[in-house]
Amino acid sequence: MKNCSQSYIFSTKLSQIIRNGCTVTITVYQERITLTGMRKTSKSEKIDKEFNFQTTQYVIHWDYSHHSRDIESFSLCKQNAKKYTFSASNDQLSQLKSILKGLIGFANWESDYKYVKHIRDNTKSQVILGKQENQFQVLKRIDYPISSDELLALKLLREHPHPNVLGFNSYYIDNMHCYIAMDYLSYGTLLDLQKRYNFKLPMGIIQDVMLQTLEGLNHLHQLKITHRDIKYDNIMIASFNPLQIKIIDLGLSTINTTSNTRAGTVGYMAPEVFTSPRITEKIDIFSAGAVFHKLLVGRPIYEDYWQNQAADIRISSHIQNKNAQDLLHQMLSLDPKLRYNAQDCLGHPFFTDESDQLSQKAQLYFYLSPKQAKLQVHTPATDFISNQNVNPFRLN
Repeated sequence: MKNCSQSYIFSTKLSQIIRNGCTVTITVYQERITLTGMRKTSKSEKIDKEFNFQTTQYVIHWDYSHHSRDIESFSLCKQNAKKYTFSASNDQLSQLKSILKGLIGFANWESDYKYVKHIRDNTKSQVILGKQENQFQVLKRIDYPISSDELLALKLLREHPHPNVLGFNSYYIDNMHCYIAMDYLSYGTLLDLQKRYNFKLPMGIIQDVMLQTLEGLNHLHQLKITHRDIKYDNIMIASFNPLQIKIIDLGLSTINTTSNTRAGTVGYMAPEVFTSPRITEKIDIFSAGAVFHKLLVGRPIYEDYWQNQAADIRISSHIQNKNAQDLLHQMLSLDPKLRYNAQDCLGHPFFTDESDQLSQKAQLYFYLSPKQAKLQVHTPATDFISNQNVNPFRLN
């Protein structure tokens, strides 16, 4: 056993259900759970157990009363077999369950949620709409442990939440699958937002959407998480008044890695996804730039896969706002070294409401990190639109 001097979150007494039951103390810490005074057999020999939330293969099965939703007991299960079972009052167990949500996997999501319908059901993913105590929740099924990176990223977000990134509430592990329970966002995606404004979004709304998107990305990148699939469908509306968006779906995300296993959605992928064995978080900025363009003019920067692969970008010539035009070009730079990062974007005049002037290379120093600024200053060209060596975009 480790030294348990670390402050605990919760502690209570349980009764171990064996032939001759005994009193056990369960203590929950931020990273682990300990059980002291357990009886190994029906004899008097006692043992202590500790389970680390990040590495344990145990899940918890909650047992409910047949006549009510009261929790009567719970079992620690491994490979679908109950290893240890404990009982206590419903109040104690309900409090324990609330604390353990998201820290350790539960078993049998159907015991907690009433199935409503399938939102998505195909060979790649399954998303279920469920209901718990009159609240709708989304349950996303992932292969486990094959797709455990998504769960690890969500656990990291649980420790460091952000209002513009959708986290999770709990997760359930059954056989080869993991079901991740998340808030149901009923207002739809950015496409639904555009429809609300008859596909003519006011610049203030676009500014708000992009600001929140970049703030969410900046948070992910600070946690060393690269999303890898920023697109219209993965930016959802949490509320309209006030407008709040949330980045969703970390299914393709990576943590603290630059290796490139090609992933993303056609129409949003950065050029280096096709050409480089190593990528950075800058691919998310490029994808956010593709989203930005679609918000501004209602059209994608690519028409098909082949244009995406060839980096044959089609930028509309009808963007009147010079700051928006400038920021767009910085986000869509074909060279990831010259492309803005999230912090650079957030400091751009498009968000800071400075004078509506197209920023020149010399002026960009004020909006870039020192490394970015050094790269920009040593680039001789200053005309983003016409100089094909800097911005080989096709204007439509």
